[in-house]
Amino acid sequence: MVVYFRERTRMWAAAGLWAGILLAAFNLYAAVTTYIPQHLVRNDFRLIYGAALNGWEHGYSRLYDLAAQKATVEGLQPGTYWSPFLNPPTLAWVATPFLGLPFDLALLLWTALLVGAALFAWRLVAPGAGLTRAAHLALFLGLFPTAFGLMVGQPVALVAAAVAASWWLAERKQPVPAGLVLSLIAIKPQLALLVPLCLLVSRHGRVFGAWLAATAVMGLVAVVMLGPDGLQRYRDVLSLASQWEPTRRYAIAGPLGLGPLLYAVEAVVVAVAVAAAWRQRGLGTSRPIATGIVASLLFTPYVGFQDFAILVVAGWLLVRSGATSVQVALMVIGYALLELALLVLAVPILLAEAALLLSLAWPSSFRSAGAGEALENSGQRSVGVRRV
Repeated sequence: MVVYFRERTRMWAAAGLWAGILLAAFNLYAAVTTYIPQHLVRNDFRLIYGAALNGWEHGYSRLYDLAAQKATVEGLQPGTYWSPFLNPPTLAWVATPFLGLPFDLALLLWTALLVGAALFAWRLVAPGAGLTRAAHLALFLGLFPTAFGLMVGQPVALVAAAVAASWWLAERKQPVPAGLVLSLIAIKPQLALLVPLCLLVSRHGRVFGAWLAATAVMGLVAVVMLGPDGLQRYRDVLSLASQWEPTRRYAIAGPLGLGPLLYAVEAVVVAVAVAAAWRQRGLGTSRPIATGIVASLLFTPYVGFQDFAILVVAGWLLVRSGATSVQVALMVIGYALLELALLVLAVPILLAEAALLLSLAWPSSFRSAGAGEALENSGQRSVGVRRV
């Protein structure tokens, strides 16, 4: 029975393409009728642009001054709604070049950048060819967390693109550029926080070293620019974020609350991820990166609904490396849960993530992984021979 379903790849690709197109059409309708008309209230780029403008005009020591944030954001246009900017300074840096443009034009170009980043991640990582790759694209854009992130200006696609480019470079024996590109996860680090650790444990030390060096430089620059007052305000904002219900709704901090139980579960997540990465030595970078993404979303106490989009990149990498039948089933179930996340809420999604992480550490999964990596590497060598 399993063989029968595995051999019907074209049928599944066609079904996935149609499903993705229908879901994407609904997302486009939601964008046109709700999110675009209400961009001054719903689109988070107003907060990112406002943070960059606040830092530029008043100095980065006031980047997390909530009163200054509020005045700057509400001064962009009449009716602009403010809420606290909770992201790292790196995201404000990325938005700084947009300050030379009027806000509406900057928002348009920012959205185009996010869409381009999503397409870039798909182009690099999505497995298969032809109809299969088209189905992956349709399902990626059709997934509501992906579309929601694009509609509200969240930088998830930028992190997905950074992870995808890092994987692509690492697989082509360019570990230092791969690590430098991976440092761009600092834009929203909780999405891939454990990826560098998993790469280190799985013996991709040069990628880890380059990531660490670049991240240290960014951290030092941020500390200098914020200064003592800015750092204290940033700590206060992070404390606020840990108590804020929207940032905890889909994280393990939601059902578990804050306290010893949360810390114990986080420790277990890290231990399982490290065990999986240790078993993945010699199997390339696909599985360690996928493991790090899944573990990161389980570990972090800050998860937004749109953040789940990066799990699609993890799924693509897992398929490339030879996913087992159980893992494929978990990914299909997970996709359905994410599409219905507003209805099913956090617990079923967290359980599916946990099951997928455990499967990545399960011994029987590595025979399939080894075969998948070998096939992929063989295919890359064949392409290289044909190009020569």
